[in-house]
Amino acid sequence: MTPQEIVDHKRKWIMANYFESHTHTDLRSEVYSWCKEHCFQWRFDIKNFTDIYGDTVRFELKEDFDGFNEWYEEQWNEENLDNMETRSRIV
Repeated sequence: MTPQEIVDHKRKWIMANYFESHTHTDLRSEVYSWCKEHCFQWRFDIKNFTDIYGDTVRFELKEDFDGFNEWYEEQWNEENLDNMETRSRIV
């Protein structure tokens, strides 16, 4: 798809119907990498800073959304465990 075709396609599904996930900004680069590796460019859209320390990822297809949420839950749990271990070492 050309860049213009990608933009046109995204506009169609974003205006009609999409699946949305909210992510933490600490994992932004990992989120972007996952989307690039597992989805076609025209099937996802990432908006930065839609909330305090939060980004929003929108998917055209439910299977991309489900796969992302499964991966993200694992990443988020690992990130929180690492932070808890660091805090316990600092204290």
